[in-house]
Amino acid sequence: MDEQSVPTSRSGSRVPDDGQHREHADEAAALGLPTLAVALARVEDGIAVVDAGGRFVYANPAACRMLGRSLDRLRGRELLGMLEAVGQTTLPGSFPWDPADAPAPFLCGVGGGGGVGAAGHEVTCSVFATDIDGASHWVAVLRDLGGGRAMKRTAAALAQTTAQLVGAGTVDEILRGIARHAVESTTATACGIVVVGEDHKLAAAGGFGFPDRARSMGAWTASSVTLDEMPGGAQVLTGRSVYMPDARSAMGAAPATKAFAATMDSLDWQGSYYAPLSWEGEVFGVFGVHLPSGAASPNADVCAFYDILANQVSVAVTNARLAASLERTRLARELHDSISQALFSMTMHARAAQLAMTKAELDATGPLGRSVAQLAELTRGTLAEMRALIFELRPGALAEEGLVSALRKQGAALTAREQVPITVVGPERRLDLGAGVEEHLYRIALEALNNVVKHARAEQVAVHVTVEGGALRIVVSDDGAGFEPDAEHSGSMGLSTMAERARAVGAQFIVTSERGNGTVVTVTLPHSPRDRTEEGTDHAH
Repeated sequence: MDEQSVPTSRSGSRVPDDGQHREHADEAAALGLPTLAVALARVEDGIAVVDAGGRFVYANPAACRMLGRSLDRLRGRELLGMLEAVGQTTLPGSFPWDPADAPAPFLCGVGGGGGVGAAGHEVTCSVFATDIDGASHWVAVLRDLGGGRAMKRTAAALAQTTAQLVGAGTVDEILRGIARHAVESTTATACGIVVVGEDHKLAAAGGFGFPDRARSMGAWTASSVTLDEMPGGAQVLTGRSVYMPDARSAMGAAPATKAFAATMDSLDWQGSYYAPLSWEGEVFGVFGVHLPSGAASPNADVCAFYDILANQVSVAVTNARLAASLERTRLARELHDSISQALFSMTMHARAAQLAMTKAELDATGPLGRSVAQLAELTRGTLAEMRALIFELRPGALAEEGLVSALRKQGAALTAREQVPITVVGPERRLDLGAGVEEHLYRIALEALNNVVKHARAEQVAVHVTVEGGALRIVVSDDGAGFEPDAEHSGSMGLSTMAERARAVGAQFIVTSERGNGTVVTVTLPHSPRDRTEEGTDHAH
């Protein structure tokens, strides 16, 4: 039979027709295996028999599919000539082999036509010696590591495991379990899973196969790595998976990931497959699988399996975040009903004490007056912080109260805590913004304020929100130490995260600063608010 006339499976591998099934049975019977003929035709593992010189005399249908040849085309070919080395593994020496010294099971590639790619398979090959009619033969068992059916079964089992872990384990435990599954089910050397928070920095992580997982996590955290700074991160942030055959060198060369890559020096790896962790269009992490040095690109089945694992991680993390959101709502309600009310009462009592001292003509600058004034100031500051905390804890609070009100609360809290005067000026009316746009603008401004209190050593900070000329503009300015925006260290100040948020909503992001002259962060968004009379509410000053 001509090789090109053999039917193919969905994966592109050639499969025997019914006539060939009969041929397989006849060949097995001729070898003295009549009782096994039917079973060998149905098993998923490839079973082949070769003579003492290593040439095929029989192969079951699964072996033919893996090798991409019909039984007629395999007969007489050398087994080792059909196998390919994978990574740093080496194939056994050429025949003849000593029956008393069978090679140990080894990893190899089959059906790739010169390289294990989309149409090829990575398999483990186990061999053992046998006698057939007094002649020495070898039986080779090929177990597919990337077969579609095996992968689907594994993914289904993983889905059940993940559902159980969500209720029983922490997020880190779930991530570690899935990472281990990725390594043990494929030829991967290690797997690392990173989940980031709203600042795009590490919020949770899990891994398996790393020489020193704690050191690797520490290096990632110390470098404040964001997804856009890691090799392949730009594509992952668009929601697409990417395979990087030179990931090791790329990661070692990138300033943000250099220290992390150094923790993997003793690991055998070169290429990496990265899949995004996302939910409803938001990318919040990456699923990274590191493959052995010299390994060919993972085939389509393996890539699909990694993507399924990444989806399972996304579901687990989203469920955990939902549970945390419900807990934050409960805490916010309890803080409002108890501690906030108590702080408010303290401010009232402190004010009453001050009024009583004035009525009694007591010196407000004396020891008692100063103590009461300090108490009043402390309770006002603590109450401002508590209100800001409650605002952050409540899901939907920003959408309820609006951008300017939210910034005022955060400004008051930072002023009380950091003793840096922050003024927020903006329209009293609620701005006409979509929830997603409002969230990004709020986070940009809040990141800028946090940068000021952490780095600027400023004496005055101002936030101006204006709507004019068809644009909404947020300007955060300070009179602090300033910095050089183009310097290498500026990335650690969250500038890339703020710029990314601005791009996400179509806004322009500009930072102007120089040492000793403060910093100005400006975000400009095209904005044409609807006519307020159409909404039935007059928000004019």
